[in-house]
Amino acid sequence: MSLFYELIQKYDVITVFRHQNPDPDALGSQWGLVSWLKETFPNKAIYALGKHVGVKPQLFEAYDLVEDSVVSSSLAIILDTANAARIDDQRFSSAKMRLKIDHHPLGEAYAQHQIVDETASSTSEIIAGLIKEFMLDEAISSKAAKYLYMGILTDSLNFSTSNVTHSTLENAAYLAKSHLDLPKINEELYLIDENEFKFVNRLRNLAIVEKGLIYAIVTKALTEECNITPNMAKEHVNDLGLVREYEIWVLFVQQEIPNQHLYNGSIRSRNVTINDIAIKYNGGGHRLAAAVKNLSLSEIQSVIHDLKGRLYDQKIS
Repeated sequence: MSLFYELIQKYDVITVFRHQNPDPDALGSQWGLVSWLKETFPNKAIYALGKHVGVKPQLFEAYDLVEDSVVSSSLAIILDTANAARIDDQRFSSAKMRLKIDHHPLGEAYAQHQIVDETASSTSEIIAGLIKEFMLDEAISSKAAKYLYMGILTDSLNFSTSNVTHSTLENAAYLAKSHLDLPKINEELYLIDENEFKFVNRLRNLAIVEKGLIYAIVTKALTEECNITPNMAKEHVNDLGLVREYEIWVLFVQQEIPNQHLYNGSIRSRNVTINDIAIKYNGGGHRLAAAVKNLSLSEIQSVIHDLKGRLYDQKIS
């Protein structure tokens, strides 16, 4: 019996958590798991917890409001979160039992049990694999499968990242057995409205290029002018990485109240390690995809200096 199944069988109350400012992998893995648990174990009480609204909230459901006593009696499953400080409801720590499921490297052991696969393209891929094993390849509901497929698709950048393996494709194919409308999912995730189109055009003109590094600093004034949120803005980091000569691309976005004088940053790279630099600046992530948060403008310049240094070191090594 796998650890995953053993823990689920043991607890009648299960609370599912994920990280702050969730991306589609955090949301997809959470709602995919919650949907499947509710359908498979109808006699258990299953809750999705969180406070922050992520990108494209229209694609996901409303979070559950539960009493502290519910959390303290539950098995808490925490998804896609490397360190405890980033969990988007700190009540997870009061749970009777905790299980961490994640794919981030250099993570923190904040749960009694963990299932961590750093080679996986996404946490949604891990969840899909666990469900696939439990279900003996029998298809799950299209609702649960769609959430997990969205998580895999986005975190793997449409199956283009270096951590996409045969297992990634096998798990995605397993989810597709649930009669998913794949073209429609792509439309829902990637089509943008006119406000975002305006922002992307402004972003490209705003960007600064310095010897293989391209970066942009997006102010609150710009997001307000384009009528988009900081979360929507940060999802366009990869619009800066479409030029072959740019080895690292970074997007810093000014935050809303109460941290409006601070910036969060998304860092991406084609093949240069950047997550160790992100750890120095209130962040972390994968070797080629990481984030930093709550930075001042002077700290942003320090990040840029370190990234330029990394590129220089790579070229002379």
